[in-house]
Amino acid sequence: MQYTVTINQVKALEWGLNSQQALLFAFVYGCPSWAKPIKTDDGIFFALSKAKITEELPLLTDKPDTAYRMLKALEEAGLIELSSTSNITLFRLAEKAIEWNQKLDGSEKYPTPPKNKGRKNIRSTSDKSPSKVGKKSEQGSDKSPTNQDTNHQGTNQGTSQDLQDATGKPAQSRGLVLVVDRTDTPRVEIPADMPGPKDQTCKTFKVWANYAMAYRKRYRAWPVWNAKVGGQLGQLVDRLGADVAHHVAAHFLKTSDAAVLRKCHSLNELLTNAESYHTQWVTGQRINGTTARQMERTEANHSAAEQAAQIVLAKRQAGDRNEYL
Repeated sequence: MQYTVTINQVKALEWGLNSQQALLFAFVYGCPSWAKPIKTDDGIFFALSKAKITEELPLLTDKPDTAYRMLKALEEAGLIELSSTSNITLFRLAEKAIEWNQKLDGSEKYPTPPKNKGRKNIRSTSDKSPSKVGKKSEQGSDKSPTNQDTNHQGTNQGTSQDLQDATGKPAQSRGLVLVVDRTDTPRVEIPADMPGPKDQTCKTFKVWANYAMAYRKRYRAWPVWNAKVGGQLGQLVDRLGADVAHHVAAHFLKTSDAAVLRKCHSLNELLTNAESYHTQWVTGQRINGTTARQMERTEANHSAAEQAAQIVLAKRQAGDRNEYL
């Protein structure tokens, strides 16, 4: 697990990244310092598996598919380029991504330490009180481990920073330190007349906003908000998870099944078959009565063909036995 993740909130807001995307990009930005380079026809990429992301960023997600969708969002934002081999995801930073670690004048905010210089030399020129420099701490005694950026010893993901308290003095680490922006900024402006919760930290805000915006796009009217709707959305988040429930809600509004259309995409239908619509969202499918009947006929034809083959085989085997009677 990576211990410290430093996020450039100014660039995250400028590029329209939400807190999850910014957290992931802050991690990805440092990966070229330790990830394995892979030569492809399009140039050099770096190996970064989805499982590695979930291992290093457990606060982000524990689902590899969700991690990959977040990588795709970074690609759509023009920050990375993705490729792949038969068994692993590849990436490289886009030119735009260089701005993540630059000041307004173009210089590096957190310059990489010069090569071939040990930590002792670096600290001896930077510490105001270097009285303890060079003393080796006892094993396991560091509250703020020297290599606190990652649990991969021998890899360097960049220069870690000390957080400061209100007095301006470096604050002592108490374990995991995560620097993120405080709100999950919506990708689009939320209309002022949208009913429902306005607090973006509310459990149901994100799933409601996605459902309501998709609903208005389809029906040219806002869905009704009341206490029952709030409770249903809370149950939906509990069943599917906060990181995917809003995606499923928006995908549900693309369903064109006659039974769903008659009820104007009621939340009752979405909640009743939440797991089914989750599967449709993951696979990119929209199953309605017509597609279900087609799948049923295909399966029936397949079963009939299997039965016919078994009958033919049984007759052939019976004929072979009769020859030896």
